[in-house]
Amino acid sequence: MKGEFLALIVATLWGITPLIEKKALNYIDPLTAVFIIICMNFLIISSVFIIFGKINMADLSSIPIKPIIYLAMVSILAGIVAQYLFYRALETSSPSKVVIITSMYPLITLLATSIISKEFPSIKMVCGAFLVFMGIFLVMD
Repeated sequence: MKGEFLALIVATLWGITPLIEKKALNYIDPLTAVFIIICMNFLIISSVFIIFGKINMADLSSIPIKPIIYLAMVSILAGIVAQYLFYRALETSSPSKVVIITSMYPLITLLATSIISKEFPSIKMVCGAFLVFMGIFLVMD
């Protein structure tokens, strides 16, 4: 499968889930929702590992510390902090508006990549980023 097709599937899933999350937030607070999501992720991925025989302690113990630290940072920033703030935003605003505003992350990635990795974007990428920015600007009240 092409990466672009997989990305389209991801976009579809990410586009649908805020509607479900908004419904859940009618019953529980955002921090509890983050906790439940993390527990469910753990249970589901653990089950998949067990079913497909992917748990091998020797493999896990041989993972270097650097990727563990990087992934822990991702877990804290995206998995807990950003997810909690996303849920807080969903509580008080419509999913379509929240998702459009949070969709500015490609702009931040573009800037961060330019600054940190010294990977400078093409003209097409800059134009696309500008269009994303304009879309976000149009939905802001």
